[in-house]
Amino acid sequence: MTALRTLLPIMLAVLVCCAVPESAAAQGYPSRPIKVIVPYPPGGNTDLVGRLFARRMSELLGVSLVIDNRGGVGGTLGVDAAARAEADGTTLLHATNSELTVVPAVQPNLGYDPLRSLITISTTCEVPFVLVTRKSLPVATMQDLVALARQKPGTLTFASIGAGSANHLILEPMKSQFGIDVVHVPYKGGGPVANDLLGGHVDASFATLSSVLPQVRAGDLRALLVTSRTRASQLPEVPSAGELGFDNLIIVNWNAFLAPAGTPAAIIERLHDVVVAAGNDPAVIDATRKAGAEPMTSTPAAASARLAADLARWTRIAKETGIKIE
Repeated sequence: MTALRTLLPIMLAVLVCCAVPESAAAQGYPSRPIKVIVPYPPGGNTDLVGRLFARRMSELLGVSLVIDNRGGVGGTLGVDAAARAEADGTTLLHATNSELTVVPAVQPNLGYDPLRSLITISTTCEVPFVLVTRKSLPVATMQDLVALARQKPGTLTFASIGAGSANHLILEPMKSQFGIDVVHVPYKGGGPVANDLLGGHVDASFATLSSVLPQVRAGDLRALLVTSRTRASQLPEVPSAGELGFDNLIIVNWNAFLAPAGTPAAIIERLHDVVVAAGNDPAVIDATRKAGAEPMTSTPAAASARLAADLARWTRIAKETGIKIE
């Protein structure tokens, strides 16, 4: 008993000392500007939504949130930089599920592990794909397109932003569901895809809603389907995969804030509260929707579960189809 009485204060002191770094890290946070890495050049949807959230988060936190655009290699350069940053809450990442789940599924030996190198804070928005066709293609509905593909197997061309990209892999569930044979045509970005669709050089593409919304509204491209469970508020006249019963085609892009692994839980909690507050701001909601995205915040646990589920899904599709980028 005497030994226990002697050891008890020492044990309590050790526990207190162990807790100090976590609490100390959160006290007074943040005390200096926060860098937000966006793994794409300025002007795209991920950059725009990141800036909308960062502006409001800056007001709530009382420090500047500075966007650091680090595009390249399908978004993986920026993710890798964020994963290697100091885990003190001064570097965040605003990324998409493409470089977090799609690219890791088809490209081995990345410099980061999306499940271990990063901590999810919250999602920020969802962006469905839109199945669009050139205006001159003689189809008006998804059913028309499937019928045409069956009449002319191996002739309809589907553009993507690159081999192994999400709008490439989404072709596989479509081909499987409808038993059709179409030709994949990879490009090096969304701009060339839109240009060749507008020029009538390719037949169709699964494009992100934000990238083709102006052309669809202008009538220059025809939208047949949005790959979400319900219709998109920006294109209420276009049916969704969910309502048509095409559950295999419910595939939605999402953006999220993340931090380097090892960032103290108290800081993650503080950042999560601020992201959610920004996502509930009417001005942020309105601007995000105008950009072609739907605001969608979440708990860190829900965002992490979504990341893991998407990674498993894309890994399965990549394995089944043999798609791999070296």
